[in-house]
Amino acid sequence: MDDRKLETMQPLSLAFVGDAVYSVYVRSHLLAASPYLKPDALHQAANRMVNASAQARALDHLRKNELTEAEWDIARKARNKSSATRAKNATIKDYRNASGLEALIGHLHLSGNTSRIDALMAIILEIGRDKDD
Repeated sequence: MDDRKLETMQPLSLAFVGDAVYSVYVRSHLLAASPYLKPDALHQAANRMVNASAQARALDHLRKNELTEAEWDIARKARNKSSATRAKNATIKDYRNASGLEALIGHLHLSGNTSRIDALMAIILEIGRDKDD
């Protein structure tokens, strides 16, 4: 995507795309790790990782340890945007932080930076695995 167009895109539009990309990464990881699980079990496992609370924890970890200033700026802008929707089972803070993470993933996806998405998702998936232990 054209850099100028990408830079003027609404943060919550980036989150819209990032949500889908994030979900595909998590589902692909779960299927690769447990190919014989039934679809319902896979769905439940994905829901534990693709929810506002888990994404908010992931953003907090990445912010402290991994993100560049430019990446944090993308996430921060989306966090600060008010949304007409709200997660049913999350605090407003978690929901906004999750939107920030999704916007970052969406931005990286639309800019074609799959290697960075791969690196960040590897960390996020490891965080999720550690939480399950």
